[in-house]
Amino acid sequence: MGAALPTCQPPSNNHRYHYIAGMAYFTARDGARLHYHDIGRGDPIMLLHGFAMPAFLWLPLVLPLAHRARFILPDLRGFGGSHHAGLSQPRLLNQHADDVADLLRALDLRDVRLGGLSMGACTGLQYHRRYGFERVRSYLHMDQAPCTLNGADWQMGLLGAQQAQKLSQWKTLLRALEPYRGQPFDRVPKVARQKMWATLNDFLHFAFHNKGWRAVSYLARFERMIRLAAPVSNWTIYLDVMRSYFEDDYDWRPTLPQIDIPVTVMIGNDSAMYPAEGQRMIGALVPHARVVNVANCGHVIPFEAPRVFERELRRFIAA
Repeated sequence: MGAALPTCQPPSNNHRYHYIAGMAYFTARDGARLHYHDIGRGDPIMLLHGFAMPAFLWLPLVLPLAHRARFILPDLRGFGGSHHAGLSQPRLLNQHADDVADLLRALDLRDVRLGGLSMGACTGLQYHRRYGFERVRSYLHMDQAPCTLNGADWQMGLLGAQQAQKLSQWKTLLRALEPYRGQPFDRVPKVARQKMWATLNDFLHFAFHNKGWRAVSYLARFERMIRLAAPVSNWTIYLDVMRSYFEDDYDWRPTLPQIDIPVTVMIGNDSAMYPAEGQRMIGALVPHARVVNVANCGHVIPFEAPRVFERELRRFIAA
């Protein structure tokens, strides 16, 4: 594993049933100090957030169930309370998977229920690829295809039929911004900053099906607004995420059949981020998986269909 085992600050006890409320940090194997929320009592459930989503956005969704389960909500490296931490290895999802492994060890958690949305679901599958699910009791997978990049045998990855066009735009943006890596964001030329926010706004627009949420996503076009949700002290993390999606091997079809624990797959039937048809392939690759198709819903299921999410989360806890 390399470096010493991670430590947790403050330390938690190892009892399955206990109560913790608030914010905490743990130290990953590379020395990075990463943030997580730890709240509730009961069996542990770890939920992994999506791109540009700080972990505290889970709180309104899980607080009503905090008397039934202990929710561990990490801010994945580069986001939320862990925004300051840069990557110490080239592949984003390998980094996130290793950080999840370090947090599970720091808290000495076994039999944890693991759930992930979008990038968090990618992290969950990458964690399984690298470590297996020995510490995981059941897995909740939310709106993420089993393969991100389109190819000769797959056309249902990230952004579906628009993938080639959008990734070409991302590459153009990366070439424009890369010379400024290592500099404060405010020193990046205004035109290049505006291009980055416009690209991120366009990406976030794919996350929503509901008209109200889509209208809110348009605020990301305005730098003062988007910087409230997307801090810029470590602004190159957004470039690293984009590069990771088109450079790294995120095809989990070969490893999905190896999952032998209960799996629930929630799919937004109107997801523009990942075509629902492609996501349903997970049901074939993991035959024992339970597939939940969410009608009139896009990519961000917990926020566009909170009642359905709460119902499935209650079922996930009780299973």
